[in-house]
Amino acid sequence: MRVLERVRLATAFRAILVATDSPRVAEAVGAAGGQAILTRADLSSGLDRVAEAARDLEDGIIVNIQGDEPFVSAAGLDRLVSLFRNPHVRMGTLAAPFPVDEDIADPNRVKVVVDQQGRALYFSRSPIPHGKDAVPLLHVGVYGYRRDTLLELSRLGPCPLERTERLEQLRALWHGIHIYVAVGEYGSVGIDTPEDLERARRQFRAGRETT
Repeated sequence: MRVLERVRLATAFRAILVATDSPRVAEAVGAAGGQAILTRADLSSGLDRVAEAARDLEDGIIVNIQGDEPFVSAAGLDRLVSLFRNPHVRMGTLAAPFPVDEDIADPNRVKVVVDQQGRALYFSRSPIPHGKDAVPLLHVGVYGYRRDTLLELSRLGPCPLERTERLEQLRALWHGIHIYVAVGEYGSVGIDTPEDLERARRQFRAGRETT
């Protein structure tokens, strides 16, 4: 519900749908005035869950915001959608300067390297790029797709790099689909560990809804 509240602050969306395999989650979404779509429980990634939910939707831009991002930036989501004004963009995502108080070696903090055109070269749980003068970027795990690209990626299935790193976005790079990266102050506290959950609770108790 925290994620749904944050997403509703963005201005770029015509509709907000929650794709879930949990009737309990769907019931909570409905009670909050939202709309949920029940999907299969055996899907391998968030990409595949969103693709299943998108099969009956009209063509357009689909943005995947996962349920572990209660501090997702509404401004970042609007910026992500704006990338698709470029007709060559098939997929996009967000990144932020790596926080100075975070451990770059933490595998739960995914790093991304981009080229001079703002396209992702690689994502990794390992510290990239290497070197004492490196300026790492923190990947913010939200994704935008043109609907046909999303469905294509779902049909292709997981690739070796995706399985190794446990990062679904590598499926696109593996198959030669560029991912455009909007970089800004879009940092978020994703909930990947019990420590992340406690940190998020402290932020909410302090009235801090953004990082």
